[in-house]
Amino acid sequence: MQSGVGASWHSLLRPTVGHGGSAFGGNPPVIPTHEKMWQSLERQAAWLGLKFIRAEMDWSQWQAAEGVFTWESPEMRILDRILRWAQAHGSDVMLQCMWTGVDYLAFPEYRGDPALSQVSAPADLDAFAAGWVTLLRELVERRGYTCIKWITLVNEPNYYWWLVPPDTPAAQDRARQGRHLADALDRVRTALASACLKVKIMGPDFTDLPVLSRLADEPWWPHVDDVDFHSYCSCFDWEEPSDQPAAGSYRLGERLQQTLVPYRAQTTAAGKGLYLTEFGTQTYGYRADDPAPGSFRSSLKDTELLIRALNLGVDGLNHWSFTNRGDADGQWQLVDTWDLRWKQWLPECVPHQDSYYVLGLALRHLPHRAVVLKTEVRGGGLEGIPRVWSAVVRSPRDNSLTVLIVNDADLPWTLTWSGLPSDREFHQLCSVAGRSPDDVLRYTARPGFRGKSAQEILPAFSLTVLTDAPLAPGGPGRW
Repeated sequence: MQSGVGASWHSLLRPTVGHGGSAFGGNPPVIPTHEKMWQSLERQAAWLGLKFIRAEMDWSQWQAAEGVFTWESPEMRILDRILRWAQAHGSDVMLQCMWTGVDYLAFPEYRGDPALSQVSAPADLDAFAAGWVTLLRELVERRGYTCIKWITLVNEPNYYWWLVPPDTPAAQDRARQGRHLADALDRVRTALASACLKVKIMGPDFTDLPVLSRLADEPWWPHVDDVDFHSYCSCFDWEEPSDQPAAGSYRLGERLQQTLVPYRAQTTAAGKGLYLTEFGTQTYGYRADDPAPGSFRSSLKDTELLIRALNLGVDGLNHWSFTNRGDADGQWQLVDTWDLRWKQWLPECVPHQDSYYVLGLALRHLPHRAVVLKTEVRGGGLEGIPRVWSAVVRSPRDNSLTVLIVNDADLPWTLTWSGLPSDREFHQLCSVAGRSPDDVLRYTARPGFRGKSAQEILPAFSLTVLTDAPLAPGGPGRW
């Protein structure tokens, strides 16, 4: 992998007038009142081992008016705190502009309407490019945040946040939008090169794992260093997509074969990386304070997606999201920062059941720039559908091994393992719905894994982690 796994960590404080999802309010202001919260967030980010962070911001937090730069706004203080943590821990950052959201950059047709100016593509691409240069000079050159490896110009431009007149939210010309996105990418890329800013451009940031005939035929393709997509509406291979609450649901395996398999071949041939910069689950519900996105079912499916993407050669994955209020479009968060009843920030963040003890457990054990080993699963299928998925990764730092196994069947399996090194002793963790956190986080020695083969019981509908380098219970995740 060129990077690692992690989660989105956003700096937006205030809700937007238009559609902004739940990308705001998950983190409190950086003021003394909330210092305990920030210290707890930093501890949890370290425990989860967030190696790849999608740091989200919007244009208005640093340049709300043309030519007027505000480097100490409440949102910029949050962004600075996130970047400071990432820099100290050696994590990679993709700096994500969610939307411009400022009147002066919007097309004239959209100005004066806060909802439309938020989702307008920038009309003046030279000013847009110059703004990126100014922002990166502040963050990379002046503040020294070399952890910023990529920038992304806009969130999900194929959905809502890149309107070009005469587009409306209900009627959009995707071809025209794509050409304007390509022009913006080209303009920003040229400006960064002229300024000698060695930050890569990631794109197109499309949702929801769209099936594209050939990436090289897309107008944005020549202008990005690495390619990224989002995934939200997949279900298990054994589920019927039309039975799921979310419209547009699809079977995970079918969509991966249509997208990541050919995309990996095409990006590799072109020398570009391939990333999933947002993944989560809308499939089972996501409105208001719906707990479905952070449920055990969703978290196990997200972990299966992670395993399968690792085996397909994806260079980095980023879960939506590390923090989230949880009362806007579902409970996506790995940790809770917001009191849903009293609508205020908690004194300190706490783990969010179940995402923290399923997906979070997997993130914690995956090393930075992991070497993904070839893995084969024989058996573990029902009615011709595989129900057991496994990935084995090696740390480039200390050569330690981690094995992730998801059993998405409602029955246990007795499996025989082979090919494990004979000179190592493995330890096991297992996450099953309803199991207490203390039980989930307690390693069990598996001395039988010494030698060429061993047997293990995989509980029904579970995640199993095997490692030859157990982590300290309260210590940081594997880097």
